[in-house]
Amino acid sequence: MSIARLRSHWGFTRTPFSKDLAPSMLHRHPGHAEAVARITWCVDEAAIGVITGEVGAGKTVAVRAALAELDTSRHNIIYLGNPAIGARGLYTTIVSHLGQVPRFHRCSLIPQTQEALAAEINERGRRVVIVVDEAHLLAPDQLEELRLLTNADMDSTSPFALVLIGQPTLRGRLRLGAFAALDQRV
Repeated sequence: MSIARLRSHWGFTRTPFSKDLAPSMLHRHPGHAEAVARITWCVDEAAIGVITGEVGAGKTVAVRAALAELDTSRHNIIYLGNPAIGARGLYTTIVSHLGQVPRFHRCSLIPQTQEALAAEINERGRRVVIVVDEAHLLAPDQLEELRLLTNADMDSTSPFALVLIGQPTLRGRLRLGAFAALDQRV
């Protein structure tokens, strides 16, 4: 029996239980509401947030729900679903998403990224929100590069909000001495 026949038999207009549900169609419960509130706070404060949980716990769903509530005229969301792009790939993705052509050499790409992030908030009045899904797969150099990008105005402000989503191993990695500076900012 085909999917089309099942849909017509049961009167569905779309396939049930698919991944493309609108945030308004998601099941709300206290844990989900708390995650959405924490993500929203991180965005409002341009802070670093870490959402961890087992596979299927609803981490990405909570982030989708929180981001759906943001005003798109005041926020620019950069979603990285696959962190296996390396440290240079992080910079390239950010710069590209902000409408610029990434410079080739990393020594000029890093300041270009910093300038693009600063321009987004200072000139356009839009807060950048970087969401890294599967963040437990980030390499140590990528975590350090993300931390360094949050430095602005002698570490007094952050030019963007960062939400790291991953499995519980992410929380453990951040607590290692090598990532103490990043863990302190979370």
